[in-house]
Amino acid sequence: MRLTVVFLGLGLVCGGCSQPVTRLNAPPHGTSNRPSELQAEYAHMVDNALLADMSVSDVHFLPGQARLNSLGEEHLRRLARLLELYGGTVRFNTDETDQKLVADRTARIITFLCEAGIDATSEMVSRDLPASAGMDAAQAILIKVNEGTYAPKKKSGNAAGPSQTGASNTAKTD
Repeated sequence: MRLTVVFLGLGLVCGGCSQPVTRLNAPPHGTSNRPSELQAEYAHMVDNALLADMSVSDVHFLPGQARLNSLGEEHLRRLARLLELYGGTVRFNTDETDQKLVADRTARIITFLCEAGIDATSEMVSRDLPASAGMDAAQAILIKVNEGTYAPKKKSGNAAGPSQTGASNTAKTD
């Protein structure tokens, strides 16, 4: 029994001595002291998706308030950088029915962009759905088939189809 406890304790101590793995993502809003070498590649992918989407939604605000949460601040910071490079219109997608809250959130988006150095006007933010429609089901299935993670179900029955099963039996002879 005592030997088991010693080995268990030794395992826990040695397990804590391993090197930390690199992080693909940074901490929620900052940098990591052990970044992955792939992190920059993924940042470009996120920026490309953000550029195609160009939207801000309710998830970027504190519930029931016009105040941005930390996700919203980071999202708008990256969006401002893209607006500076490429221009465009920010689409504000909201399910809120309180028109004062919607107006206050829209004003907050404009104010944030102005503070980030963008010459933002009220025309730069429109209440609209995100610009990209996303991926349709056929595209997703094709990707899964190519990855080998999805196998379409085989159709049951005769491959020739029911209309062709008796074709040779009813052929005319002249």
